[in-house]
Amino acid sequence: MSGQSCVHVRATGDRCKGFAIAGSPYCFAHDPAQTMKRTDARRRGGQAGRVPPLAESNLAIRTLGDVLGLVELTINDVRAGRVDVKVANAVGYLANVAMKAIEQSDLEARLETLEAVLEPERARSIMGPKR
Repeated sequence: MSGQSCVHVRATGDRCKGFAIAGSPYCFAHDPAQTMKRTDARRRGGQAGRVPPLAESNLAIRTLGDVLGLVELTINDVRAGRVDVKVANAVGYLANVAMKAIEQSDLEARLETLEAVLEPERARSIMGPKR
């Protein structure tokens, strides 16, 4: 019967367009004898896309050097097969966010320092020249 269409009729009245498997008038999806194999295939298919979680980590990321260390560690873990590429992509994205936040924080600190130095000068210029 291989090469023939499945004999299953859908609720809409349309016939299944799948090919019947050898020795059966049904395709794999509709053959009652294949129930256990279908269940196993679904279970394996659901597990195939899962990314294993990483071990818990409390790595501090407060400096650009910390970000560089994280990226370096992740690259090495991906190359060794210890970290899934999807996880590495997420780490890379988050490392970029952390880097921008650190750079912004550093700029704000530098600006505050400059303003503190310039504030007395600004106050003197507003009050006018001394006589």
